[in-house]
Parts: sequence; C-alpha cells; structure tokens
Amino acid sequence: MEALARLALMIAPEPRADAGLPRVHAARAWAARARAEWFDVRRYGANALPIGTGGRGGAWYLDGPFGSAVLRTYRRGGLASRLSAEHYLWLGEPRTRGVREVHLLEGLRERGLPVPAPIAAAWWREGCLYRAALLMERVPVRADFLSLMHDDATTAPWEEVGRAFSRFERAGARHPDLNARNVLLRPDGGVVLIDWDRGRLGDRPGVWAAAEIARFERSLRKYRRHVAAEAIDAGMRRLRDAHREAVS
Repeated sequence: MEALARLALMIAPEPRADAGLPRVHAARAWAARARAEWFDVRRYGANALPIGTGGRGGAWYLDGPFGSAVLRTYRRGGLASRLSAEHYLWLGEPRTRGVREVHLLEGLRERGLPVPAPIAAAWWREGCLYRAALLMERVPVRADFLSLMHDDATTAPWEEVGRAFSRFERAGARHPDLNARNVLLRPDGGVVLIDWDRGRLGDRPGVWAAAEIARFERSLRKYRRHVAAEAIDAGMRRLRDAHREAVS
C-alpha cells in the first residue's frame, strides 16, 4: 500500500491553490441539505476560528446554516506525512476517511453513545489521490480532561470518565487515539469522546479496552506539566475502579 501511495504521488497532478468545490456525502439527518460551499473556510472570513490545541491543525469552529459546528480536514502524522500531509490514495467514495467517520459516528449515536453528530463529509479528488474533510456539530463543553486535571487533579472527574469508557467497551467501540484531549466534559458533567477517524464498532469486549485506558494514561503522564505523578496514580485508580464496576 505504501508503494502504491508513493506511485500515486508521482503521477497525480499538482494540487491547485483553488481545487474548487468538493463532492459531499451528507449524514442521514442532513440528507439533501448539505452543501459543498459549507466546506470552503474562506467563505466564513473572520468567523472561522482556528482550533489551536492538540491534533495536527486544520480545524475550525464555524457557525452557518447548520448551527455551531467544527470543520476538520484530515491530515497525516508520523512517517506518512513525509509523503503527503493531507493526501490519501483514492479507493472509492465508501473508503474515504470522511465517509467512513460519518457512518461510524452515526452508528455510535444510534447506540446512545456520547459522540458529536456528523453533518457531512467532503472530498476533493486529485488524480489517484484525494483530500478530505468532516463537518460535525459542535459539542458544548466545559473543558477537555487534560485541562481539568491541570486545574486540580483531585477534583477531576475520574469516575465519570471511567464509567463512560465502560459504555464504549460494552458497545465494542474502539477509539483510534484515546488521549486526554479527546475526552471532553460537558457543562452538565457528561463525557463526550471526539476524533473517531479510523475508529471501529462491533468488536467484542476484551483486552483492547485495557490497552485504550493505558494509552489514555500515557497521554496524562506525557503532558502532566506540574501535576505530580502520584496524583495521576491516584486518579487512574479511581478511573479503573469505576470502569471495572460499570463493566461488571
């Protein structure tokens, strides 16, 4: 696959500064209403507010006919970004990153899981490659978990997050990058998980759930700043106890 991607980059035309309007795949709730123009960030002017924390960039808060939303472009990380930061090998519409994430978010929401509601996915075809973006409803949030831990690790909602993780585990929903910035707390105390690109649904509960929690813990330790390691130890015990009790 990597060799094919490299070949595609060699034979595809150079991306244009203005590649025109994309093709759009609307979520079921927005069928026949989603518009390609919604994915043109320039149309929003100063009302497109860049999201500057976490991730790889390429995300904005927007307000439009769809209400308050988040527009996110798909970008590569790691070694793959050396080939192209934003291009993917074209394998058909159903396998584009945005369309797959729209379907996954719809499936998660049908099971009552707290994730953002998708509005539409878009893609720009460029020869054998494509670029993609996702538009989803903006979730009203108090803060992400990492920020709450930085504020006060003892009052951070460890138990609520552990119980939320158990709900996803029981549904067989595997998050591709369960880090502390992808765990948001709503003003009412509810937990929302975001950034489901490459996620999966339908797996049987198993050891993968413990691996996801371990990944979450590593992100806390990596970005703990002034928070003592002992405080994270205590918090993770609370989280795992709540998760274990909710699963059993």
